[in-house]
Amino acid sequence: MVNGVRVGLPQWRGRAESDVDTLRAEITDWVTSTALRDLVECFGQRWPTGDIGAVLTGLEEISARHWDFRRGRERAAAVPTEFSVEVTARVVAAAAALGLRHRDLPDGRAYDHVLIHGGLLRGCLARAGHAAGLLDGSIDSPEVCGLGSFRPLTAPERAMAVEWALGECGDEFDAMDIAVRASFPDAVRGGDSGAMVADRPQDSCRTREYRTPGGTRIRVLAAPSSDPGRRANTADTCTFWAESVGRLGPGQRVLLVTTEHFVPFQHADAIRVLGIPYGCAVETIGVDPAGMMNGRPGPALTAAHYLQEVRSAIRSMRLLVAGL
Repeated sequence: MVNGVRVGLPQWRGRAESDVDTLRAEITDWVTSTALRDLVECFGQRWPTGDIGAVLTGLEEISARHWDFRRGRERAAAVPTEFSVEVTARVVAAAAALGLRHRDLPDGRAYDHVLIHGGLLRGCLARAGHAAGLLDGSIDSPEVCGLGSFRPLTAPERAMAVEWALGECGDEFDAMDIAVRASFPDAVRGGDSGAMVADRPQDSCRTREYRTPGGTRIRVLAAPSSDPGRRANTADTCTFWAESVGRLGPGQRVLLVTTEHFVPFQHADAIRVLGIPYGCAVETIGVDPAGMMNGRPGPALTAAHYLQEVRSAIRSMRLLVAGL
């Protein structure tokens, strides 16, 4: 952490006007923190001036020049980039301070909904497994949903599915479905609805239901995209879940489970599309991707991974501020 100080992530607890003011103040604290300033300085950039919206716009421009290794591609296709030992240490410290590391346990005990974010196959398995572990004694929730899209799996993902004997796996919906079945082995499958519409992601959706012996309802979904030119993103999957099966209302509590370096950006997106519109409290936790699975450690996060997701967080915070 930078100077040993951890920056609190912005929170959303309800619909009161005071919560809006508090949220704006907490976003400002995160954005103007010593940790983020140190990252900007580390890459030889000057701190943007103006109000919080202008600062976020300036930070997004800086991140586009120095921290965007995807260039419009999927995360798995980002350009591998290495940095000096000194820069790497500063990046890792900033990531810890900004909430991109060590956030695997929730603050609460009871939630109305647990949402598992989709992603690469291994990530789906890790997140679903973590959620199942928490539900096995640490937290309570009557509803669980695995969020996904129709993103085709990469060749390494398909190879992993074959090597680990996971069954047929063609897209992210399949990956999340496999992860849910592996993590909740006693769940009984129910009905399916929807399908992929060829070349029309904006019109495609799919949902599958399960129920555990204890009565927990589990769903897996693939959401339609709000942009025909890409797959569904985090905001799309959360929005589709809320509009189709979430049954959200004021005062409910939603816990989102993802991978640790995605926590700030997906948390900001969830506040924007779930917390504020529906008046529900939102909390987000993340697993360490380097954890063991099938006797093998996962890939360790690099400085480039952290920088890419600091950029994602800046962009999501900017959208959140604009929405306020």
